Amino acid sequence: MKFFSTALAGLFIIGLTLTGCKSLSFTQKTLPAEIPVQDFSKSIVVIDAGDVYTPGLAITKKREAVVTSIKNSYFSNLPDILRKDLQISAFRDTILTDDEKKRLLQNDDAVRLKLATKYGANIFIILQNYEGGFSQDDIVRTKNSDGSTDKTAYYSVFFNTDITVIQGDQLYRKRITASREHSKRSVLSGLLARGPGYEANKKDILAMANRNAANLSGLFRERRGMMNGRGEFIEKGDGF
Repeated sequence: MKFFSTALAGLFIIGLTLTGCKSLSFTQKTLPAEIPVQDFSKSIVVIDAGDVYTPGLAITKKREAVVTSIKNSYFSNLPDILRKDLQISAFRDTILTDDEKKRLLQNDDAVRLKLATKYGANIFIILQNYEGGFSQDDIVRTKNSDGSTDKTAYYSVFFNTDITVIQGDQLYRKRITASREHSKRSVLSGLLARGPGYEANKKDILAMANRNAANLSGLFRERRGMMNGRGEFIEKGDGF
């Protein structure tokens, strides 16, 4: 009887902990490779054919300058991440023209042969769109005792990419995302909330770009990690 009471108390405490602590609302998850590396694949080449998109109320040119800088770093570092994660040679393309990139997106044989000849590549990753910055998740209204209402806007930081992957005669189109909750801001009556500044928070966008790169490499390998309450997968070693 004493054992039963002790066990019941333990379950009660665990229940309180789970309901009162958001950080415990994670579930373990193993994701299989969506695009397994085939035996005939000896190397990867990454091609930059993307445009930069930045949401927000800040001056467009300033936003684009920050995200373009992050995109350049992303493209530069991605082959190293693929090489380390997949144990396969990886290169950045520097030879294709804009027209050839468009043809490659249609799996053009001549362009694939050109890349295969130069890099010995069997897998081609074409980066098409880069989206980075801050998104407004919600606006919460709070009623004050004097009858007035305060509004608070909540933001997430993100970095997303649209890609096409070619391996052999297979073509895949994927959207790779990475985001996390970032900050909140008061909304003045009748005005839209100005989101976080891009330059001041550049390191946070860069962190999501790094997570995006890990998610991209995860297409080709099994991953173990946690699924958070927002339905986002976080790989073991990336904050866990």
